[in-house]
Amino acid sequence: MKTPAMILIAAAACTVPQAAFAGCADFRASSSELSLQYDPFSPAGVERTFTLRTRRLDPDVTAVRVVIADPGSIERGAALGLDNAVRYDIRWTRDSGRIVFVSGAEQPNATNGALIQFGPSRSGDSVNETFRIRVPAGQAIGAGDYYQPLELRFICYTGRDEIDRSIQTGSQVAVNLRVPERISTFVGSPGIRRGRIDFGEIDALGGNQIRGLIVTAQSTIPYDIRVDTERGALKRSDRDDAEVPYSLKLSGFPVSDRARLVCDRTPAPGGRAHNLQVELNGDDLRKAPAGAYRDIVTLTFSPRLGLSGGEGCSPTRG
Repeated sequence: MKTPAMILIAAAACTVPQAAFAGCADFRASSSELSLQYDPFSPAGVERTFTLRTRRLDPDVTAVRVVIADPGSIERGAALGLDNAVRYDIRWTRDSGRIVFVSGAEQPNATNGALIQFGPSRSGDSVNETFRIRVPAGQAIGAGDYYQPLELRFICYTGRDEIDRSIQTGSQVAVNLRVPERISTFVGSPGIRRGRIDFGEIDALGGNQIRGLIVTAQSTIPYDIRVDTERGALKRSDRDDAEVPYSLKLSGFPVSDRARLVCDRTPAPGGRAHNLQVELNGDDLRKAPAGAYRDIVTLTFSPRLGLSGGEGCSPTRG
């Protein structure tokens, strides 16, 4: 399977009054610096610095105050995708406590934004400032590409005098988050692919016997689970007619050989626990000759084409 990933790209353009030929400043960031991979099941989030290049277009400008906004976000800590699926934040490395990433209609003012100073000569027309974008860990994000152009809202100054307010939109500063398709499973602990359900020595007079184990799935996509059994019953060997029938439940649903469950993508960061339960009937145990009985049950997890049909898991035919 592919591993999940997130890519974030920043971009911006400047919209100005028609009276101004090209506005007072513009902004650009390298998309390669903001191309990130995100794993919803990793204990660590994604964090990376990027450079915002600010260029003055009016030689009278000595400074610009700028805030970055996600135009679709109504609260701070903006989000991407359907239903605001991916939450992220942007900070100014020069002053990480100052708010530069805003929401709603918030505009630059004395209490927010990065104040960027230009040099006195043509060599000072462009200034690079470093920002940090962070995507917190543990978000239950489905596989896909999430794209959001950002707005840069800014004020240009000559000395202390404000000479222009504007908003830059476009693809020069944008967020593009990619979460690849992924399914991984383990039994008990990460990395363990096999498990053993051991009934030990059974007293045939003890009634029904139930044992089980947990299989954990972590997935960014809907998936199927196929159940396959080697013999369909507990046997001492393939050449022996003696057998002990058993019944299976997976995630609470009765299953048998070639049964399937269909599941939606799992929560993050823990995934979804699938309880595989085996039950032996006391009457069958009393009839069985002494010996060691065994069978192999295989669970196959595979991507599901289309929707899962609901939250969690449910049985399906075919």
